Amino acid sequence: MAKRTKLFEKIKNNPTETTFAQVEKLLIAEGFVLDRVSGSHHIFYRGPVTFVIPVHKKRVKSVYVKRLIELIEESEL
Repeated sequence: MAKRTKLFEKIKNNPTETTFAQVEKLLIAEGFVLDRVSGSHHIFYRGPVTFVIPVHKKRVKSVYVKRLIELIEESEL
């Protein structure tokens, strides 16, 4: 099993305990690029898709993690 798949499954199984480092690693593996950081908001893009993640104390709220999971699952179809 690839590292990307393991990381995706780990995040998918426990979105409330996800760190920004894990989210960033998964986004980069999916082809996203960190465009800029504006305060606590990290802005990633891949083509026409922009994904903004606010980060506080190295954690990402589960609502953003769930959106990321949906985005990745949609792109796999």
